[in-house]
Amino acid sequence: MFSEQIAIKLEVVARRALNIKNPSGMGGIISAEYIEKHRGAFTVICMALAPYYLNATEEERIPLDDIVERYQHLQTCGLEEYFKTVSHATEELKTLFHDLGVQDAE
Repeated sequence: MFSEQIAIKLEVVARRALNIKNPSGMGGIISAEYIEKHRGAFTVICMALAPYYLNATEEERIPLDDIVERYQHLQTCGLEEYFKTVSHATEELKTLFHDLGVQDAE
């Protein structure tokens, strides 16, 4: 249950950042189930950051690159560390999207 709650929080932040309302298309990957059962948090983080990275200047990309670098180990870490780290990453993404002016990122 705890892991599901963490996965849901990341799903909500990513969907709001990308303005995804439907479970189809990218919404099928940006889901709590994918994050929890397929350990897909790193993929979801990258997908949520992608449009902001694409339109960012080199200087604006620095914090985005930092997040990607800091959380890439989610692909290989143990399960307990995975969900603890996903929780931290979610909070960091909320702050980043808020700073970028994304509406309802929190």
